[in-house]
Amino acid sequence: MSENLQDYVKGIWSWSSSLSEYGVEKAVKELKEMGFTDLFILAKGTTGTVYWPSKIAISVSKNNAVLPKASEICKKLNIRLHAWFIVSQDKSYLKLNPSSGMWGIPLEELSHEYRLGEHTCFRVSTSVVDFTDQNYREYFFSLIKEIVSNYEPEGIHLDYIRYPNGAWGWGPSQIHRLRIFDLDGEKLLKKAIQTWGRNGDGRSFLDAFEHGDPDVIKWVELRVDDVKDFTQATSQLIKNMRDSIIFSAALIPEGGDPNPSERNFASIHCGQRYQDFAELCDLMLPMAYHQDFNRSNSWIEDITKATHKIAMGKSRVVIGIQAHNNIRTHEVVEAIKIAQNSGADGVCIFAFHEVFKNEEMRLFLSRCMN
Repeated sequence: MSENLQDYVKGIWSWSSSLSEYGVEKAVKELKEMGFTDLFILAKGTTGTVYWPSKIAISVSKNNAVLPKASEICKKLNIRLHAWFIVSQDKSYLKLNPSSGMWGIPLEELSHEYRLGEHTCFRVSTSVVDFTDQNYREYFFSLIKEIVSNYEPEGIHLDYIRYPNGAWGWGPSQIHRLRIFDLDGEKLLKKAIQTWGRNGDGRSFLDAFEHGDPDVIKWVELRVDDVKDFTQATSQLIKNMRDSIIFSAALIPEGGDPNPSERNFASIHCGQRYQDFAELCDLMLPMAYHQDFNRSNSWIEDITKATHKIAMGKSRVVIGIQAHNNIRTHEVVEAIKIAQNSGADGVCIFAFHEVFKNEEMRLFLSRCMN
């Protein structure tokens, strides 16, 4: 675990565009006054656009001075800056490299036998990139190298380090892998269509996993390994460049739920297993957005405690707190208190633009953070 993480983390996620509109220097200074210790700034978004003057990125924002300016000011004010990277979405990359799009299942099962990986009914995404694609990995890692070398952020933060859901990740390479492991690809695909196709029941694949179907279990393990491998490769890259850099990941909350079925959901759909992130990350950030998930705020306590139990002290647990979708200020404050009282090592608020347009929320968060 990085030695730069001794205090309680008081973080906030921010889009680079939000900082640009508000004024980068003004924003960082006010965050410091409010008591924030960590700023997670979007360096590469879902479109693939980056927010620094990159010499290698396919798409560079006109506001490409945002990250360099924020880095400079954060260093002066002793705020940790984490460069936030979206992994499995990159429209700009896919526009130039459409074959790297992630493959989804056909929506319907045809009467004749599938030629797996070749049939025209398979869908190929123009926004979700196959993060197992070697060319994309090399491109992604080159961006990480550039930003670490040029701006020396305190941290690198991964987001969307996952499959979107079980219906995605059925491309030729994945199908070929099924054959290598002697798995019944026809059966798995039919089960997937039965679950996530046009008339899918939403349950069959999950039920098969929980009932011990060996092919389904192995399929899930392979997807989990894909996510772990990408995360591990990123960790090794940045730690080799600077051992003190803080490595973190934003995670779907189900993986840290005390209910085993919810944890299975995270593995089956997204390939996220919290034990792997605990081994590889300095910080784990479960996005415990309770209102988005139609949960009471007591769910935040459940996620915090269960994640701590999984992490076993190997990684610090920083709870993602919802400040979006018109949530009331008192709910945000209460969520922060619950996370803290449940043993969280910190909180991270989503997001800057929601907080700074709400004077009441800014005032009460200042009291919470200071």
